[in-house]
Formats: sequence, C-alpha cells, structure tokens
Amino acid sequence: MTPLKPAAVRIGKNESGNRTGYVYVDLHSEEEVEKALKKNKDYIGGRYIEVFRVDAFAGKNKRDGKEKETDRNFSRKLKEDEEEEDVSESGRLFIRNLPYTCTEEDIKELFSKHGPLSDVLFPIDTLTKRPKGFAFVTYMIPENAVTALAQLDGHIFQGRMLHLLPSTAKKEKSDSDAGGPGSSSYKRQKDAKTKALSSSSHNWNTLFLGTSAVADAIAEKYNTTKSQVLDHESKGSVAVRMALGETQIVQETRQFLLDNSVSLDSFSQAAAARSNTVILVKNLPAGVQASELEELFSPYGSLGRVLLPPSGLTAIVEFLEPTEAKRAFTRLAYSKFHHVPLYLEWAPVGVFVAKPEPGKLLSMGYGFVQYQTAEAAQKALRQLQHCKVDDHQLELKVSERATRTAVVTRKKKQADKKQTGSKILVRNVPFQASVREIRELFCTFGELKTVRLPKKAAGSGSHRGFGFVDFLTKQDAKKAFAALCHSTHLYGRRLVLEWADAEETVEALRRKTAEHFHGKSTKSLLTGRN
Repeated sequence: MTPLKPAAVRIGKNESGNRTGYVYVDLHSEEEVEKALKKNKDYIGGRYIEVFRVDAFAGKNKRDGKEKETDRNFSRKLKEDEEEEDVSESGRLFIRNLPYTCTEEDIKELFSKHGPLSDVLFPIDTLTKRPKGFAFVTYMIPENAVTALAQLDGHIFQGRMLHLLPSTAKKEKSDSDAGGPGSSSYKRQKDAKTKALSSSSHNWNTLFLGTSAVADAIAEKYNTTKSQVLDHESKGSVAVRMALGETQIVQETRQFLLDNSVSLDSFSQAAAARSNTVILVKNLPAGVQASELEELFSPYGSLGRVLLPPSGLTAIVEFLEPTEAKRAFTRLAYSKFHHVPLYLEWAPVGVFVAKPEPGKLLSMGYGFVQYQTAEAAQKALRQLQHCKVDDHQLELKVSERATRTAVVTRKKKQADKKQTGSKILVRNVPFQASVREIRELFCTFGELKTVRLPKKAAGSGSHRGFGFVDFLTKQDAKKAFAALCHSTHLYGRRLVLEWADAEETVEALRRKTAEHFHGKSTKSLLTGRN
C-alpha cells in the first residue's frame, strides 16, 4: 500500500487458524481507496494479486461467501470414520505437497526426529504405485506432533515446501457398528477387542499350530480319519500322538523354509524389528492351497512371494508396497477363512536371504590390511574404528602372527552350546501329564534309560512341572533334542528343553532354588540356622 498509510490491516484466517489468502485494508478517505484500486493485477513477491472494493456492510455476505469458498478449497473434508480433535490430543498430522519420488521410509526418517511414531499412512495409487502426494503421521506422544507442526510446516523436503495441518483422529467403531443394529453380543465385543490388538507383540507366536489343523494334517498324511487320530481308547496317549504330529509338521515346515531361502534365525529373536511388507499367516486349516491365499490377499495389492509349506498350516505372504500390506493386515486379521480365524503377524526384518551362487567365493567376514609403518597402522586404527561399510560396523584391532585368539574364541562359543551328556531337562511339563506319556513321547527317538518327574510334597501325588529324560546314547538324546526343542506342545503347553548336567539331581535343583530365593544354603534351611 506504500505510500498510503492504512488505518487497519486484517489478514483473513479460517477456523483452523490458517490464512485464507485474503487481506482487508481500511483506508482514511475515498481518494486513498481510488489510489489503492490502481494496484489491481499487480505482483507481490512474484505472486499475482487482485484488489477490489468491499463495502463495510453490503459486502459482508459476499465476503463471507468467498471466505467459505476459500476454506472449502484449502481445508480437508472429514471422512466418515474421522472426528474433529485437537492435535495436542490426537497427535496426528496431515501432510500434503509431498514429492512423488519420496517413500514411506523418507517420511519416517523426517518426522521421527521430533519423537517416536506410532503410525504412518502413506497412500499410493493402485495403478501406477506412485505416491498420491499426501500422508498422515501419528505420534506416540501428542506433544511431539505440536513440535513437528511448528517446525516442519513450510519445510523444504526434496525440493518441495511441505504443508502440514492438524489431522483428525479416526473414530473407533462402536460395538453396535461392528455387530449390526442394536447392542452386540459378548462374542462380537470380544472379536472386536481381539482385532484391535492384532498387531500387539505379546500376541505373536511364530510357530503356532492349531490343534484341530494338526489332527487334520496327521489324518491326511497317514490316510486315516480325524476321529481315529483323536481316539482316546486306542493304544497310546492322544496328547503324545498330537505332540509327535506337531513336531513332525514343525520339522517339515522348517526344512521347507530353509529350502526357500528363509532365515530361521530371524524368528528366534523376539525383540527383532518387524517387516512392513512380509506377513506370517497362521492357524490355516489343513489342505489349503497357495492359490487360495493369493486370491485372498491379492485384492489388497500386488503380491511378491507366497510360501506355503507342505502341511499348509502356516504361510508367508509378501507384498510389494508397505501401504498395501498394512491394509491387508488390518482387514484380514482374525477374519474367518474357511471355518477358522486367521492369525496374522509381521515377519521379522531380513526373513528372506539371498541364495549363495554355487562356486562363488564368499567373504568370511574378516580381512587383513598391512601398512609399511606401525605409526600408519595405529592412525588407521584410531580413525577407522567402528566405521560402517555397507551398513556393517567394522571392528579393528592389531593382527597377531598366529590366529590363536580366533580359534580360542570359536571354541569358547561352541562350548557354551555343547551337549554335556545324554540327559535332557524338560521344563513346563503340564501337570496332567504322566511319566508314561513322557516316556512314550521321547522313546520315538531312541531307547531310554530313565524318565523322572520329581513330585511335590509327599502324599500330594502331583509332579513339579519339570522332569529328566535320560537316553542310553548321546546320539539319540541329540536327535530328540533337535526335534522337540522348537515348538512341541503337550496338553496345550510348550515343552522347554535344556541339556541337564550329568550330576544335576533333584537335591541340586532344590539347593539352587533355595539359594536363589532365600540366599541360604540347603543345609541352613534344613537345620533352621541363619
């Protein structure tokens, strides 16, 4: 307005506090208004502007209409499953004007600097698989969302200026919505609660096999009926029969996964990071085909690999896009497939490993660098220690002429896992299990010497939940340990196997327990001395 001196300047804003692009200027006289109107179609900072007269009262309705139209163009409409909520409570942000070359990992890396994220929604086009240009992020701590909104709104990201808006929190579907009109039944309420906790880590049991599916698989494998498999009047224990069948299925599944370049070590790390594209599908009924799984998951996005072991009770489904995998996980978790609910779990990161090429030389993980002077070697040791090469952190040390240190370390690691004898300590034994059933379970792998289930106080008749199984040979013990240590259930409880010391007896276990809980020796406990 220079050289004019306005009486007042008001910047138009919408209900969310964002600028609408309109500015209202009050001038002192009609002459100044005429001079201001000459600036119509001028430029401010490279931006084309329009200047027009607005009467204080007559133009109020017109101005309000234009402001509403502007708000409608620049504000995001609420969806049916969203409700208005302050960003300091919801912790959810709406991001737009994203470059079409960015990825979900780029969004996580940018916004995680201001606090831990609980969810990232990064929509992509179903045909081109390219980003749509906007995303949603939700922070675990809502205050972090307020900080990110203040610091990243207008931030230049990959050549584009980001525009952030406080997003709305998604409405949780009520029980009546999930179960139809009226109040839902207890079963519907429980199913809705279970589905909401589908991604919780405490629900994950990688090698879970449904008992009914195990019975179906055994019946199909040995050409018999399910009723005969579960017949308690036949010879042998039904619980032992089911445990052996589960063990065989787990062994076949593990071998199938190894043959298809799946890293089994990644499943043994409970705290490992989880993939956002690979899903474990569990609790499948017996006889399921891979084509059925492809038909079930393909409507949610493009699939990569679909691995289904011969038993068909657990499968691995890979998506090409994280957003599509997340949508499939949310929609299909605990949904009914055939006649059973699907148990879904995010697979660990690095579940697939590349097959080594036959005849190709592979790195052993270490190497040697020789300098002309000792000073140069010490300088490299100081400056390059713990640096990263191909995402691997290097550990440097001065080499010795002999490799004695490496050999000793390797033997030490082997000694920690070495079998000490032919005796196995079995923990988590169900209390309804008997010595006969334990013997029947383990005698499949070789001839037994003794089977003991230590009992509680005299006269109670119940054992203490653990036992010892001693084989005649170490080879048979090793074979049984390898087969049963992964995921074998007896009466619904998973057996935990450890190698027992040769001299480890019930008295030794009692002494260790007393020292652990009371800090006293067995002798002092028996005599009553402090």
